[in-house]
Amino acid sequence: MRLQRTARMTRRHLMLAASAVLALATPGLATPALAADKPEFGDWGVDTRNISTSVRPGDDFYAYVNEGWLKTAVIPEGLTSYDDPTRIYLVNEQRVGAIINDLLAGSHKPGTPEQQIADAYRAYSDQARLDALGMKPVLPELAQLAKARTHAQLFHLMTQPGQGAVVVGGVLSDPANPRANLVALQQGPLTLPARDYYLGEGEPFVSVRKLLREYMASTFRRAGFDDPEGRADRTLAFEIELARRQWPLDRQRDQEKMYHPMTLSELGRYAPGVDWKGFLSGLGGLDVSPRVNVRTDSAIRDIVAFTLSAPVDTVRDYMRFTLLDGAAPMLSSEWQEAQFDFHSRKLLGIKVRRPALQRAIASTNGAVGEQIGRIFVQRHFPEAYRAQLTDMIGYMRSAFHDRIESLPWMDAPTRAEAQAKLAKVSQHIGFPDKWHDYSSVVIRPDDLFGNLRRKEAWSRRDQRARLIEGRRDWEWPYSPQEVNAGYVASLNSITFPAGFLQPPYFDPAADPAVNFGAIAAVIGHEFGHGFDDSGSQSDGDGHLRNWWSETSRAQFEKRTAGLIEQYNQYEPVPGTHINGKQNLGENIGDLGGLSIAYDAYRRYVADKLGGQDKVIDGFTGDQRYFLSWAQVWRNITMPEELRRQTLSDNHSANPFRVNGVVRNIDAWYDAFGIKPGDKLYLPPDQRVKIW
Repeated sequence: MRLQRTARMTRRHLMLAASAVLALATPGLATPALAADKPEFGDWGVDTRNISTSVRPGDDFYAYVNEGWLKTAVIPEGLTSYDDPTRIYLVNEQRVGAIINDLLAGSHKPGTPEQQIADAYRAYSDQARLDALGMKPVLPELAQLAKARTHAQLFHLMTQPGQGAVVVGGVLSDPANPRANLVALQQGPLTLPARDYYLGEGEPFVSVRKLLREYMASTFRRAGFDDPEGRADRTLAFEIELARRQWPLDRQRDQEKMYHPMTLSELGRYAPGVDWKGFLSGLGGLDVSPRVNVRTDSAIRDIVAFTLSAPVDTVRDYMRFTLLDGAAPMLSSEWQEAQFDFHSRKLLGIKVRRPALQRAIASTNGAVGEQIGRIFVQRHFPEAYRAQLTDMIGYMRSAFHDRIESLPWMDAPTRAEAQAKLAKVSQHIGFPDKWHDYSSVVIRPDDLFGNLRRKEAWSRRDQRARLIEGRRDWEWPYSPQEVNAGYVASLNSITFPAGFLQPPYFDPAADPAVNFGAIAAVIGHEFGHGFDDSGSQSDGDGHLRNWWSETSRAQFEKRTAGLIEQYNQYEPVPGTHINGKQNLGENIGDLGGLSIAYDAYRRYVADKLGGQDKVIDGFTGDQRYFLSWAQVWRNITMPEELRRQTLSDNHSANPFRVNGVVRNIDAWYDAFGIKPGDKLYLPPDQRVKIW
């Protein structure tokens, strides 16, 4: 699902705190009780005070449900947006802060989660020490770059922690044999949020590139390099050429195109000029892999050729800049402020940094998140929640099964494969049943830079172990306190961390219709990722395999083309449209999730409520169901962040996650009496129905 607001608060440029003493009070932010008798929102789960008296539901359902909130909500200081995932994140941040505070008061055995959490926080908080060190922590890595005289030496350094890389590598599952892992290579990251920022004509892209060039020049100047302006010109030109050769996001959605296994000899012929065995060895001994999955293959081929043709000095300066930019949060205040000024103030419109305490908690949470998560779930996740979610997932499985069974466009052989895949979807709720062992990682209270490099070294050793071991069914993609949910194709699994399972998404005290319109629809969204344009390329065991008949696939693509066309018309920021193909998987997830959850809700009404849900405050059960969906996506966002999201994220802007979905669901029309002439009205033959 990727609730992108959380990602905005865990960017690499979050800064450091000035004090090790935690003062946890945040005005206006209440921590909800775990087992309240009354829903957190309104009397039954939706705050009806926000419902508009002037906006018609058929004209703008998102504004109709949320008008009051949209008029009064304020983006917290230091953030780019505000919504319920952000609110939950801030609640969780307080809880994490309380955990840290308790641990700071005691002494702990080295290597324990408690010791690592406390000392990681102390290292982030010791701003006086960081200011005294200046850029000293990064000097050894800069010295390695200075010694490099050839492209071969620079490509070797690209494999080392912290160094900028035009090609990156790691261990992922083998799509052809998901019980095994193999090394995957892919195009490297860029400084700006998306390739459009480098290649786009007109504003704001021209101005953003000028700002990046100024930031590059100031970075070189601050580091003491001569000719900072010339170095910035060459580095920016180099990044523009990298962007020109990279695959756009929508192309990366095709998992068949993203699977190109090669032996090292074949890779050497495909992208010549690099010692690929040495490259894999430099990644932490990954040269034991007999094959490599060359994802974004033509991009890697073209980027390697371009890099080898560029002057060594230019490639080295590009790597110097990316190293310094990435290390800035671990350096002195001067470096931290400069990075914030570009990445947050100028690029995203954030005027001031978050308070020092919150920056320190967030940074510690990012560094030792799983260790914190072990304590978090003990304090804040009742076991009863798992039982309730398991029951809800059962309703969703049953509803999805019946929808697949009755699909008019799917033939019998494909239907059987789809049912088999659905039956094999595994579920993970709250927290993992097994934890990583981080006890060997040395975390010191006086060595921030070293702490992170030692954690990276542990991760590299663990990657090699994963390569040899094969698939780990117990391994989670998130820390338990993260506000997120997801589907993993190779595992055919859905995951709901404890940090996410809070109102308005999941509220045990809320009306059933509200929970079905929120958490059940999210569950359906994650189920849907197994059957979207990308996930549908894998079978129930996670194998990349075409289990579709030609006829069924053609019918599927006909329907998804209609959804692409609808979303292409939406314009979250003037001049920037949604890319319906780029966002197709998330839009399929939203549409399928809300459709399936509605059927599950009606099944629940039949099972538990005698077939008829009551009317509450004048709203029928069906109305409360759709009100809940609209409420969970209420959001205010700065235009700069909205543009970044539209260009670099697979999720559509929140108003369209509501209006763009409900207008395709017949039950919504019936619930609110939507008629021709309403702005969201679509004739029945234009409503997209997939799952």
